[in-house]
Amino acid sequence: MGHSDVLNKAGTGTENGSAKQKRRLLNAIWQPFLQFKLLMYMLGSTAFVAVLLAVFLYFAFSDLVSVVTGEAQATSYYGEMMEIQLVHLFRYCAALFGLYILLLACVCVAYTHRLIGPLRPFSRHVERLTEGDYASRVVLRKGDLEMYNEYAEKLNALAIKLNKAERECCDEKPEGTPTTDS
Repeated sequence: MGHSDVLNKAGTGTENGSAKQKRRLLNAIWQPFLQFKLLMYMLGSTAFVAVLLAVFLYFAFSDLVSVVTGEAQATSYYGEMMEIQLVHLFRYCAALFGLYILLLACVCVAYTHRLIGPLRPFSRHVERLTEGDYASRVVLRKGDLEMYNEYAEKLNALAIKLNKAERECCDEKPEGTPTTDS
C-alpha cells in the first residue's frame, strides 16, 4: 500500500485508530528524500563551521597549554588539569552537537511537512477535476504556510467556473429532444 493509497483511504472514513496513526506518520515523512536532502545540506554546512571552529580552538588552546606548562614539563599539574578540562570541553561539545543534529532533523521534518504538506490537497483536487468532479474544493490545514492560500483560492475559483460551465452546457440541451440521423 503506497502513500497515495493510505492518504486516499483517509478520505473515505473507513480506517481505525492505528491506520490513522500510520497515515500521520506517512504524512510526516511524505517526501523523505527531500527531508533527508535538506537535513544533509544543513548538517554539511554545520559540520564545515564546526571543523573551522575546532581548528581555531586547537590552535588557540595549544598555544595556551604550551605557555602554561612551559613545554619542558608536560606532566605538570597545570598541564594535566588543562588536558582534563579540554577532554571535558570536547565531550560536552560532542554531546551538544549530537543534540543539535536531533533538533535539526526535527526542524527539517516539521518544516518540510509544512512546505510540502499542502501539495497533497492540491494533487487530490486536480485529480478530482480531471475526473469531472467540479464540486471538489481545496481545503488547507491551519498550520500550512500562508503562501498556498492564494493558489487554493485560484484552484477553487477554477472549479466553480468549470462547475458552472458544465451546468450551463447540460441545461442548453433538453433531455427529451430527438437527435436527427442523416
